[in-house]
Amino acid sequence: MIHFMKKYAAFILACSIHGFLFSQDSVTKLQIAVRGEGYFNVSTGGKQEIARTFLVSHNSNNIPSINLLMSTVSYQSKQWQGELSGLIGTYAEQNLAHEIGPFKNIGSLWVANKPMSQIEILVGVYPSHIGLESPVSMDCLNPSRSIVADNTPYYQSGIRFRHEMGDDAIALHFLNGWQRSSIDSMGIIPAMGYEYTTKRNEVNVRVSGFVGSATHQENEGIRYYQHIGLTYQPRVDLSIAGSIDLGYQLKNDMRTFVIAPVIMGQWKMNESLIINGRVEYYHDPHGMIIGNASGLSAIGYSMGIDWKAMSDILLRCEYRSVKEMRDVMNTRNDYPVLGLHLQWFIAKDLM
Repeated sequence: MIHFMKKYAAFILACSIHGFLFSQDSVTKLQIAVRGEGYFNVSTGGKQEIARTFLVSHNSNNIPSINLLMSTVSYQSKQWQGELSGLIGTYAEQNLAHEIGPFKNIGSLWVANKPMSQIEILVGVYPSHIGLESPVSMDCLNPSRSIVADNTPYYQSGIRFRHEMGDDAIALHFLNGWQRSSIDSMGIIPAMGYEYTTKRNEVNVRVSGFVGSATHQENEGIRYYQHIGLTYQPRVDLSIAGSIDLGYQLKNDMRTFVIAPVIMGQWKMNESLIINGRVEYYHDPHGMIIGNASGLSAIGYSMGIDWKAMSDILLRCEYRSVKEMRDVMNTRNDYPVLGLHLQWFIAKDLM
């Protein structure tokens, strides 16, 4: 069965690439883009060269670092779309460490076809359907990522079927695991995802979930994960977003769970200055996702100010604090960090 699925996926990808490359649509666009994100974190709570293990992005302290340097080639026509991106940086080192070979530096590799105006079929490696935050910091309300964003997939691989209905859309995902591009010697890790998005005036709502195997471990059961997110923009200069994530999984004969609410916002004072903030709580007491003996229960906040030097250059300053609350040995760890982030974006249309 797994062998057949590999052949079937390869056949779909090959057919899609052939049609994608030789499409004769009259309106086409080919673009190359480069995104960069450098940062310098200063630990204000003592010398911590590396952030806590539950923080994946921007996790180096007291040394200038590159979180993400990504080059992207994208193609768009009336019926076909596609994207290929490669990346390096501390984000790739942490988030793609489990991948095999060249997939350790692949950010996206997908093609999509619209057989009808309201239906799209996508196959390949593409951004995760869970959550409100992107791996590209310039696209997010806050410079750093919330704990829940760092511990849910940033990307996924498989096949997506999407149906648009005006301001509403539904999608079904057949996935290769929780966050995985490569197919290792043990074969595909079967999983399914679902997604519903809707827009009502100033409110955007996303309901998305995951059901399936997260690892090859025999002592781990099916993971059930649910995300509900909402973005509210009452004015052009004000954005507020909130979400709650709920998860359940049987691990080592123990019923584990996750609950993680987040609220974040951004206010544009003028064309150049932007204020942002976030409050978050993450509760994974038995290590469903956080891989240590005592799990994680933590509350955190961040506040920052951005300066938009140019349309494609953003300088961001943020103070972030995460307070761990543990019962094991009565230990309590604080993680306060002052971060400076320089982000830029360069794009050029080739046709």
